[in-house]
Amino acid sequence: MSLRIRRTAAIVAALLLGLCASARAAGTPSESPGPAGLTCAAYGPERICSGELASFDGTPLDVDVTLPLEAPGPRGSHPLIVMLHGFGNDKHEWESVNDRADGGDKWHWNSHWFAEHGYYVLTYTARGFRSDAAGEPWQPDTPTGSSQTTPQATIRLKSREFEIRDTQWLAATVAAAFPGIDPARVAVTGGSYGGGESWLQASQPTWAFPHRLDSLLPVLHLQVAVPKYGWTDLAYSLAPNGHPGPHGSYDPAQSRPDDPTGLSGAPLGVLKESYVTGFYAVGNRDGRFEEGTDPGPEEGPQTTSAWYARAQAGDPYPKSDPVVAALVRGLTVFRSAYYQDRAWRAQVGRREVAIFAIQGWTDTLFPAAEAFREFLYLKGLDPRWPVEVALGDVGHSLATNPPAAWHELNHRAWSFLQANIDGSHRQSTTVASLRTTCGEHPTSAITAPTPQGLARGTLSVRYPTGSTVSPVAQADPDDVTTDPIVGPELTGGDHCRVSSAPSAPGRYTGLSRPLARSIRYVGPGRVEVPYTLSPGATTAELAARVWDVAPSGRAVLVTRGIYRIDTTAGDPASGTLALPLFGNDWRFAAGHRIRLDLTQVDSPTFRPSNPPSTIALHRPTLVLPTRSAGDLSLAGGGAP
Repeated sequence: MSLRIRRTAAIVAALLLGLCASARAAGTPSESPGPAGLTCAAYGPERICSGELASFDGTPLDVDVTLPLEAPGPRGSHPLIVMLHGFGNDKHEWESVNDRADGGDKWHWNSHWFAEHGYYVLTYTARGFRSDAAGEPWQPDTPTGSSQTTPQATIRLKSREFEIRDTQWLAATVAAAFPGIDPARVAVTGGSYGGGESWLQASQPTWAFPHRLDSLLPVLHLQVAVPKYGWTDLAYSLAPNGHPGPHGSYDPAQSRPDDPTGLSGAPLGVLKESYVTGFYAVGNRDGRFEEGTDPGPEEGPQTTSAWYARAQAGDPYPKSDPVVAALVRGLTVFRSAYYQDRAWRAQVGRREVAIFAIQGWTDTLFPAAEAFREFLYLKGLDPRWPVEVALGDVGHSLATNPPAAWHELNHRAWSFLQANIDGSHRQSTTVASLRTTCGEHPTSAITAPTPQGLARGTLSVRYPTGSTVSPVAQADPDDVTTDPIVGPELTGGDHCRVSSAPSAPGRYTGLSRPLARSIRYVGPGRVEVPYTLSPGATTAELAARVWDVAPSGRAVLVTRGIYRIDTTAGDPASGTLALPLFGNDWRFAAGHRIRLDLTQVDSPTFRPSNPPSTIALHRPTLVLPTRSAGDLSLAGGGAP
């Protein structure tokens, strides 16, 4: 399974979430007519019905329905699960003719596994994309259609006014066509692009929208959502600003969850340039972006190319800029679960959708804060909201996705799903974490009632005074080394990112003294930076990287983070910022040192700031949450 975007001579092409390769799928089926105009056929042990179904606005979408392999249970009916694919993929992504599939992410989490356990499985190609032939040996080679054949069949980036309604409409259409489906037992899951939608769908426990348009369609009741490595704040995940949330580094966000504009919070952050560039290239290659021709009833026109061009133009991003305002509002209010405040609050005291979120500690695209943010928000509404989070070295790059980690995480998700599919209910829940081991077999999980509870103490390292500068005269080799998209391929058994440069011009680097004992770092952490921005500068960015340095000098990347300083939006020109790190669950061995890099240029991962500036750093302090109790301080020195 590949979770990287690669650069070719012609285009930055995505292999995110297993984009289809050239292998042929299993089965030579015999076809027969099925319900709702679908064509049904056998693929090994499975029977799958395929075809194009019209969505709520008449847009044809390419659909597969896998029928259950198990007889109905005591209720005499079957649950339905909707499995949503990643960006640039299609309906085949979660389909399999066996339980194993890829042996990792899709091990015991695919169409065959759910059909074998009595589920109907709905998979479809999202609006604006086309379906390709099945690309892996374990995938059934169902007929391919298209979800981009009409003018309105454009990529809406999981808008609640389009893709969210597509899923609900198709699920209701399938439930009406297959009487064996229990409308009271519905689940949704997906990874990345599908994970973001799974979070959004969880804000709507009753799928009544289709029934309001067509009384012949049933009202469905969502019981469980299992988002995998998705987002809850798409604006922050694609362009993090680093400003802390209500729980500090655990839940930074673009704005407040009840903000109808997304603009009342911190300024638009620093673009994750290599990822965003890759997504835009893939969308144009494999689909069709919306360009304002079919505006949503509430959002209005969405012009993706204008959004992309304005984000790529860089800072400053004044809130008065209409494109900036539309971009921020679109990515928060209309495409992010965290901003569905009214819908979440309506569930309190009634039936609350049960959510099991799988997030990656080492995922540069959608880090742990994407799950922590929503977990803490929901627990703030109801301490017994049925929401769990499980983390490991999984997801998008730089994650290594060890199969053993996925086996553990999928097993936990399956147990949670089965415990709630007959009716979600208020309960005590946990946050679970698997330690990152650079692709090796992870250790057993630790659990706590909250993300903060995974840690019992802190490790603080205070480094000397220094400075950074932008632009830099000479590129930092570690900028490319640590990029999740264009960085070097990792070979052999060691899947860590290793530093190429102990120091670099224009970059601040500090090195701690050796640790007297091993320390387990678990959580986000932060860098507290007393700073002074150069005279005349109004905006700048500060990126951090944390390294584990062995006695041999070999430095392994542990985590990173980013912060945008914008004096026009309220940041002082001189003060102290708390730069949140993406986080990890990592063991620093005794005798190892901790290296801190601070830089204003971390390209191509992050888009550099436009205006030149210098930042004076007055003894920055690295603060890491630790599994061991108590607070430990460690001295830091200058660059090695």
